[in-house]
Amino acid sequence: MSSTTVHIPDEILQRVDAIARRRGVSRNRVVLASLEAEIERDSGEWPDAFFAAPSAEEREILTEAAEELEASTVSRRRNRGAVVL
Repeated sequence: MSSTTVHIPDEILQRVDAIARRRGVSRNRVVLASLEAEIERDSGEWPDAFFAAPSAEEREILTEAAEELEASTVSRRRNRGAVVL
């Protein structure tokens, strides 16, 4: 298991120690449980702007990329005629 150094303000560390005493566990266990809970809470979330409408510049880039993909796909078809997408 790796170790690291984290600088924690005294007030927060006192609160962590109080939680550890109440639970009868080590300070390390409280910190790990908190990190695990934060990681779980954060997993699967999309960035705030992920579903925002693309800008005009982004639409242009996406359109160009889609056209290139379509041309590449059509040019490599061997056993069927070109499909109109």
